[in-house]
Amino acid sequence: MTQYLYHDPVVDATLISLNELEVRLKLPADVNRVTLNYWNKYKQDYGIRKQAMTLWAESGEFKYYRTILTGMESRIRYLQYNFEFAAKGESYWLGAEGLRKTEGTKGGYSYAYAGDRDMVNTPEWIGNRVWYQIFPERFCNGDPGNDPESVEPWGSVPTRDNYMGGDLRGIIKQLDYLSGLGINALYLNPIFAATSNHKYDTVDYFQIDPQFGTVQDLQELVQKCHERDIKVILDLVINHCGFYHPYFQDVVKNGEASVYKDWFYINRYPVHRSEDGYDSVGYYQWMPKLRTSNPEVQQYVYDIVSFWQKETGIDGWRIDVADEVEISFLRELKSCVKKLNPNAIIIAEIWDDAKRLMASGGVDSVMNYELRTILFDYCLDRSISLAEFHSRLVSLLHRYSLSELNQMFNLLGSHDTERILTRCGNDESKLRLLLALQFFLPGNPTVYYGDELGMTGENDPGCRGSMPWQLASAEPPLLREFRTWIQRKTTDSVLHHGNTELRYREDSECYVIRRYTETEEAVLLINFSQDRQALDAVMNRFDLIGTYTLDHSQDTGNLPDFIGPGETMLFQKRN
Repeated sequence: MTQYLYHDPVVDATLISLNELEVRLKLPADVNRVTLNYWNKYKQDYGIRKQAMTLWAESGEFKYYRTILTGMESRIRYLQYNFEFAAKGESYWLGAEGLRKTEGTKGGYSYAYAGDRDMVNTPEWIGNRVWYQIFPERFCNGDPGNDPESVEPWGSVPTRDNYMGGDLRGIIKQLDYLSGLGINALYLNPIFAATSNHKYDTVDYFQIDPQFGTVQDLQELVQKCHERDIKVILDLVINHCGFYHPYFQDVVKNGEASVYKDWFYINRYPVHRSEDGYDSVGYYQWMPKLRTSNPEVQQYVYDIVSFWQKETGIDGWRIDVADEVEISFLRELKSCVKKLNPNAIIIAEIWDDAKRLMASGGVDSVMNYELRTILFDYCLDRSISLAEFHSRLVSLLHRYSLSELNQMFNLLGSHDTERILTRCGNDESKLRLLLALQFFLPGNPTVYYGDELGMTGENDPGCRGSMPWQLASAEPPLLREFRTWIQRKTTDSVLHHGNTELRYREDSECYVIRRYTETEEAVLLINFSQDRQALDAVMNRFDLIGTYTLDHSQDTGNLPDFIGPGETMLFQKRN
């Protein structure tokens, strides 16, 4: 049995307040009940407290449990705990020393002391946002006067090198559209001075790229967004800079005599633009990698964030390729950002397992590409079975605390991927299915500009086309679908901080996700099969009959007889 027991106190016990600890446990499927026992190591008069753990998912040979324990004092001190459970008619206790068949406090897991900085102080606002990502050069041209000389007509085929004139004033011009869509947070791709249309090759971190506008334009944008309760974060590219950044050019010119030679990873002199001459991001020599372990580089970054937060009042940063930046530096950077504004946030770009980064305390949230991969593998590609889909989804959600899950930056597409409608083979029904999952699962959904209008395009540069504003006024059905889900996510509290339960049955190709709090419940029913299913039979199979009623936004009177292939239905708890 021991090979099926899993609790790592480092990652499976998350401090969520000074006297609250979320504890997670993975056990064999034949376990009947689980109780968390906890006590104070030194104060025996406190006794042993017992708390039932919540079974929130089953997958194959495993069951997954979680609970939040409250400390015996105002702060968790000298806490020890173990797990008590029954299997095959016998009782067991699991602690730091392994599995036992005798009750007691010997060998419990420990949490010695809840330090002030041990708790992840993430601003409350991050748990209730729908993000909208804007690639500034392609969103809207609000000031033709700052267009580059080579600007092409709006709607031209996007290439890696062409320009269409999007800028900050264009975003300001379209704030009514964004408010009408319902989003309440903006993430802007890089806007600092650079030589490319994407601006990830920064040459001056203290200047807005002249093609995008001025500091005053950014100040106005942030102010007007805040008036609409829209948060604004900027892309911060600190893993690397542009080849033509003056400090790197100093190294190119002066070689080992350059005062900036230790700002970069130089492999040989003289410095030439070759793959092995110096380290760069993804071996792309136009973007030399910054040595963020260098105190001078660190201070340079602190100066950057300090300048822009003080000048404009932005609400935080998205860190490009954060998994290449030293975690120790990210922690210090976060501390710097929070000193300037305790309510500012840091979101990290990471494409794989982000638990190490989240647990480090160096970021508030991550781009949840891993969820995107799971959804695509099953919903679009069918490269895995429904059982595997369920198992991977459960594993992902089990990895993080409830608070971490509710802070995730959940995306279906970005400037680095093909457009979601293109990925769906231009099938809007598949996009609607993914949209339901994206918005119903825990986390903050992200809309990549134009996806709500049905924009298409292959990977970079195809995914970076100009916004088709003529479609917005036509109110296409897809736009209305996005608007409905955005409104639902931002107003229904159970969707932005509720617990999650996943239900899967081997005898059904339907799937159920339940979100719940002490006072609210909502259920998403999905038919993953290629055939319509009798709704009564499906609801009976998942114990929904008599307990849940169709969500008011979908309610047309009586329940339909069937749920169609690829269709979703949203239910609320019957009062």
